[in-house]
Amino acid sequence: MSFRELELKLAIDSALDYQRLCEALPGFEEEKNQRNIYFDDQRQLAARRMMLRLRIEPPSAWLTLKIASSRREGVFDSEEIEEAVALDLALALEAESRAILRIDAAVVEESRTRCESPLQNLLEWGRVENRRRCYRVAPGLRVEMDETRFPDGVLRWEVEVEGDTPALAREFLDRISREVGVTLQAQTQTKSQFLAENLRT
Repeated sequence: MSFRELELKLAIDSALDYQRLCEALPGFEEEKNQRNIYFDDQRQLAARRMMLRLRIEPPSAWLTLKIASSRREGVFDSEEIEEAVALDLALALEAESRAILRIDAAVVEESRTRCESPLQNLLEWGRVENRRRCYRVAPGLRVEMDETRFPDGVLRWEVEVEGDTPALAREFLDRISREVGVTLQAQTQTKSQFLAENLRT
């Protein structure tokens, strides 16, 4: 399945601010625990602003290719192609110390086509754990509050909203955050970009 993803991402300074904002948001729906594993072949995908991710979120797992288009004031515009993966296969990959992607999947073939490369050695280059709290704050407006754990225990907090009206979402979030004394800033990096930078330092 291929679709355009327009996503507002706003950075939160601390765990305390994250908790304050969570408590202020109406319409709590669910909490998810996601485990993301990222793959590339000698940075060929990264060089073309692409990201290949296996997300494990029991009882489901998904393989996703993202192709970045633009970023402005915290709004990330990208094309996303995703495909369901059998959970047992995803868990077997996760159990490897450094996973090698050996999945016969349309997303992998699409990655090769878009990259114009056979991508014969898709190796894991990093992984993160993400706790996501989801809120239906209004009809058509779903807010996702993320606390992401990176290697060496580094934590990052952010709020995400997908949809075609990022300006309205930003207006709502700015109002709520002001009420509880929380500052939100436009995010400049995706999780995978932050991970890559974190691993280089």
